[in-house]
Amino acid sequence: MNVLFSYRKHIFIALVIAILALYFVPLGSHALLEPDEGRYSEIPREMIETGDYVTPMLNYVKYFEKPVLLYWMNAGSFAVFGQNEFAARFATAVCAVLGALVTGMLGAYIYGSLAGLLAGVITALSLLYFAVGTINITDMPLSFFITLAMASFYVGHIERNRLWYLVFYAAMALGLLTKGLVAVVLPGGIIFWYIIFTHKWRIIIEALYLPGILLFFLISAPWFWLVCRANSDFFHFFFIQEHFLRYATKMHNRYEPFWFFLPMIPAGLMPWTAFLFSLFGSDSVVRSPYHFEKRDANTYLLLWFGVILLFFSLSSSKLIPYIVPCIPPLAILMGADIARMVDNERWHGGAVAWMFGIALVFSAALIGYAFIGKELPMEQTLPIALKVSGGLLFGPLAAMWFSAPRRNNFSVAVVALCLSSLLFIFGLQGIYKIMGETRSMKAVSEVIIKEQQPDETIAAYGEILQGIPFYTKQRVLLVDEKGELDFGSKHEEGKGWFPTSTDFLPEWKDGSRPLILVIEKERIKSLFPDGKAGETKRIDAGEYAVLFNRRVK
Repeated sequence: MNVLFSYRKHIFIALVIAILALYFVPLGSHALLEPDEGRYSEIPREMIETGDYVTPMLNYVKYFEKPVLLYWMNAGSFAVFGQNEFAARFATAVCAVLGALVTGMLGAYIYGSLAGLLAGVITALSLLYFAVGTINITDMPLSFFITLAMASFYVGHIERNRLWYLVFYAAMALGLLTKGLVAVVLPGGIIFWYIIFTHKWRIIIEALYLPGILLFFLISAPWFWLVCRANSDFFHFFFIQEHFLRYATKMHNRYEPFWFFLPMIPAGLMPWTAFLFSLFGSDSVVRSPYHFEKRDANTYLLLWFGVILLFFSLSSSKLIPYIVPCIPPLAILMGADIARMVDNERWHGGAVAWMFGIALVFSAALIGYAFIGKELPMEQTLPIALKVSGGLLFGPLAAMWFSAPRRNNFSVAVVALCLSSLLFIFGLQGIYKIMGETRSMKAVSEVIIKEQQPDETIAAYGEILQGIPFYTKQRVLLVDEKGELDFGSKHEEGKGWFPTSTDFLPEWKDGSRPLILVIEKERIKSLFPDGKAGETKRIDAGEYAVLFNRRVK
């Protein structure tokens, strides 16, 4: 009897519980990571403090690089859970889990329940999706809204039911409020090319659904109107600079070659990468679809993946999380392909053998790094390497065992693959603790909170340390650094808070202004050429020194 179908309900419930535990239980276990998590936590904290939910402020100056929805979600989370790390990551994790759920539902709608279940698991338990889904950044909410938009559009198109287009337009509007026009451009581009490739011209008339368009503007327009009314320079900065110039130029110094994302796709799908490669085989659902409708579905999913990949590959600004929206369509195709393998009782394309080979190479590299890597001590890295390697190797070995000719139980083999991905993701948890210790301002902030006297101002030299305002709940003086706050520094709110070192040093040396200076140890000679800061107290916190210029009165 087929295990997956006999115990489908129990397996589904167990997988859901395990995935929810992996996503939510560890959220508050490590400090906010620099710079993104500090930034996207501080902005909603300042909204709560000031009561202004229209104009985003970062370190108490205007910050218009992103729209407002993630800030609102995080502010709501802070109101419920308190201003802490768990609350800061909660909204992103919810979006990740919902995105995996929508992916699974679309997969089930197109290819059947087993394919849908596997699509949801592959999405939730792939390396890049999980990593981005458990940190506080805008990319996962954007991915969720794009996934929801594409899923609802497809169902509406197939069912000839325009009510689904209301969900489509609402999802795009929410995506627009999350990360801007990309949430409209990408779905629009995918649908345009789908119409071209399939010659389904009637979609043009169907999709231009007036109630949906009105709903889109009803959701998205009010905030843009309010923020433009309150800030006359918002429109140019947000739409011209942060959209067109950011995409077309190297203004943010994030340039990477065209092919940058190509290796990120297979790496980001770990531990399921081998099943991506199997899609190229002649027996796969992509190359040998069951019938005409599935061929069109394949076209839709491949365009969903391909348009997003090409769009970001052509951009002059590239960061790895940008391609998270590529994972759901691939996960659906991979889930459908694995379901076909179960039906046919054969691993076409040598998928499991490739999975074992990839796991072996990756595991050897991890364990080798634990022994020879110099950045981190072996006692920290080796346990993580062993847990991750165990998760990687268990799946293909168990799958080969259960699918061998004598046993021929592909259903149990697939269950083993799902369990393997759970173990793999669980093994990665230790990395967060290390990153929380090495890429966070929490330890520095705790020093400041403990030592600060009422009249002392916090200052940082040469960089924007985003976590300090969040943890200390105070504004930070930024010396010789404006960075992403350059726009805000030019407004009245920034006056006096962005001094040059020439302006800062006299105040520091004569003690006329009580200051706490946070500076990376390697930068001390940059600010103080003779290496002598003249501090009256110094406390080291990792790579940083916390200096005080207190004078005896």
